[in-house]
Amino acid sequence: MKTKSYFSPKRILIIAAMLFTSLPFSHAQTFIGGGGNDFWSNANNWLDGLKPDGMFSEATISANVVVDEVVSIGTLNNSGNYSLTILTGKRMAIHSELDWGNGDFILEDKAQLVYRDPIKVIVKKQISAYDADNHLWNLIAIPVREDVIPSTENGILTDPESGYALLSFDDSAADWIDYKETPFTLENGKSYLYANAMDTTLVFEGTTKGYSAELPLSYHAANEALAGCNFIGNPLPCNAFLNRSYYIFSEESNSLIAVPNSATRCIAPCTGIIINADSQEDASVLFHEMPFFDNLSLNGTIEITVAKSNAPSLVLDQAILSFNPDDNLGKLSFFEDAPSVYFTKDSKDLAILSIDSTQMQPLRFKARENGSYTIHFELEHLNPNYLHLIDNMTGNNIDLLTTTSYTFDANTGDYTSRFKLVFDPHYSVDEQQNEAFAYYDNGNIIINDVETCHGASLQIVDMTGRVVRVCTDVARNVSTDGMAPGIYVLRLKTQSKVLTQKVMIP
Repeated sequence: MKTKSYFSPKRILIIAAMLFTSLPFSHAQTFIGGGGNDFWSNANNWLDGLKPDGMFSEATISANVVVDEVVSIGTLNNSGNYSLTILTGKRMAIHSELDWGNGDFILEDKAQLVYRDPIKVIVKKQISAYDADNHLWNLIAIPVREDVIPSTENGILTDPESGYALLSFDDSAADWIDYKETPFTLENGKSYLYANAMDTTLVFEGTTKGYSAELPLSYHAANEALAGCNFIGNPLPCNAFLNRSYYIFSEESNSLIAVPNSATRCIAPCTGIIINADSQEDASVLFHEMPFFDNLSLNGTIEITVAKSNAPSLVLDQAILSFNPDDNLGKLSFFEDAPSVYFTKDSKDLAILSIDSTQMQPLRFKARENGSYTIHFELEHLNPNYLHLIDNMTGNNIDLLTTTSYTFDANTGDYTSRFKLVFDPHYSVDEQQNEAFAYYDNGNIIINDVETCHGASLQIVDMTGRVVRVCTDVARNVSTDGMAPGIYVLRLKTQSKVLTQKVMIP
């Protein structure tokens, strides 16, 4: 007996028709204005009092229009040379087709346009004047394909010249180019340091790059610490996501803030960032309007910031301990006077350290001037049962689940292995046999942990087995005066055990 298939061609056509008619489709609507303002949101500005909405809708513009809300539209047409202005903080996404003609398409400060094909736009960015209470530098980026020539007309230059500052980073020489000394054009994909003594509006006019763009990265091995430093910027007229971690300037322009790889963090239009290329093979980075769905890990982070104790809201430096995979980021520093908080892995200093799990994690700190500092800890998507900060110099033990900050005195000559984060309540000094307990710094061997030194004795042995120095009741700092450069073995004998470690003396 023959059975009749449920999925016959005729039945499939019927089901498809039913699905299509059930989609949130709205017929074409026309913006005619005359409703008392030019706002998109005002139904009285639309013929028949109906405004289009959704990715299957269609709108025709027959009057100047101001987008004052978040808009998602299928097709957008301009019946003449009418203008469309997207207000600050608003977003327009065009999912299908755009037939715009010669009308102005204007994006106010922090407005967004999402469309796949190039379109001529005018994009604005507000710059606040610097003064004693405001930060100095802005990292600006160009959201259009064409190079922009700085001028008074587009708000970048001012008269007199003393009113503005514009700098470009030359990654090949790891040096700055001052526009006033060597003029240059602004390129899409790069970022520039900019400041102005007056409030000003920067105006970038040109063609967009759609909703994704790949930018090249450079790496110059000869530049040592800045070998992979790239000042780049969001090349799109919308919020953009990256598939990696990066840096931004702090609001006070006095430190670099690391931003972990996350689908919850985006870069605003006209905004510059700093990326550190790891090698010559690290050749490009992709900006995209949507987050990267293969990087949605939210296993948690600990953000660590340091400030002067008399100004705890003034962030001077920052580091992040990340429990998301492959989220390491090297430490960069452009601010020589600022203190530094960081991690170290494989002899490399890091602003972001990615780990799976740990009992204890060393945290380094370097003061650039003597004073009192406050270090603050903020947990995101992280719920540990136990988290303590140990000050290796004073022995102070702070429960970070009840107290999120710690104030301490620091000197420029202090050893950098100042702190450790302890995640296991059973962790103790007795479990450190396999850890490095000392390091060389500026003519001294430094014992990391103050608890280890109590009643301990230290032998320093050269590679021939000869004991070259013996210290009883060892202090934290052991001088290496008179010792030849080379590798030595340290034997630290405490009341309960003997620790051994090699150290290089340059």
